Amino acid sequence: MNSLSSEERMQRFYSGEKIDRVPMLSCATMYAGWQKGLTSEEFYFDVEKAFRAQQDVCEEKGFDDSPCYDLPHGEMLDLGGELFIPQEEKVSLPLVKSFRIQSLEEAWKYELPPMDQRKFTKLRIAFLKYAETKGQMGVSISAGSPFTMVGSMVDTGLLMRWLAKEPDVVRHLLDIAVQYLSETADILIQEFGIERCSVSSNYPFESNHLISPKVFKKYAYPAMMEIHEELREKGLSDFGIHLCGNHSKNLDFFKDLNLSSGSFISSDEENSLEKVAEVLGKEHIYAGNVSTKLLVEGTKEQVYSQSREVIEQMKYNEGGFILMPSCDLPINTKPENLDAMLQAACDYGKY
Repeated sequence: MNSLSSEERMQRFYSGEKIDRVPMLSCATMYAGWQKGLTSEEFYFDVEKAFRAQQDVCEEKGFDDSPCYDLPHGEMLDLGGELFIPQEEKVSLPLVKSFRIQSLEEAWKYELPPMDQRKFTKLRIAFLKYAETKGQMGVSISAGSPFTMVGSMVDTGLLMRWLAKEPDVVRHLLDIAVQYLSETADILIQEFGIERCSVSSNYPFESNHLISPKVFKKYAYPAMMEIHEELREKGLSDFGIHLCGNHSKNLDFFKDLNLSSGSFISSDEENSLEKVAEVLGKEHIYAGNVSTKLLVEGTKEQVYSQSREVIEQMKYNEGGFILMPSCDLPINTKPENLDAMLQAACDYGKY
């Protein structure tokens, strides 16, 4: 079915060499933990078990992923918030127990916890060090988004009210979010070396379903541009973005990031990959965007059909294309639907 191993395929893909077929990433992080019977405690806090679960699932199925650390809402542990870790038999999503900031007064007084109290960053470093022993050398530094990081400091409803009535405190928290992301980048660069580091960012709180383009431009945009500039000044040059949610009215904002040719851009199913590429440039690598809802609720025939459609739209994109789910893979995804994605990549993704 395939003439290259997953490792060979991805190495050649990122080097711009000819490959056998469109790569397929499963984004099977928590899903892998579920399939391998890990508890939440094991998957989120035992980095070796989390790595091996992902590696085993991808190798067994033939997916092209590399393991990565995944703890939803994990930044809250760095920012002073609390998470509730479910105690079910198998891994499930953590729940927000409490936000660090509960009032306007606390927001103005808020300071980042000391570095030695940032548990999420410690866990990420531990995972990356274990991955290093297995030959996986890439290190992803987060550029946020800063606006999304503020959403890890304070409840979303309160944040939305402050946008309307207390704009200065939102700007204050955005400054702290940029500081947090910059400090975390410094730690990772110091720990692993800048030559191994790339930058990724995610924009769920900027979705058109949550805020208007006017609010994006006034608040999220300046902080987004600031952190990207700071990271470039540190010497980082490899940037990627994920458009989480509907960003059809925001694409020109992302164009201002001036991403270098070959940057990795993935997208939610709510955005047309063809339209995103048209605005941001076809010289980039595009990835997506098979519906996660379909992967959970649909039939393998429906997943195969949608995967084929996306492949045929983007297969010959100038910068390259990777087939993957539109967002993080839900733990209750049907295994046969992932198999259908891969089968479509093998049948219609051949070069």
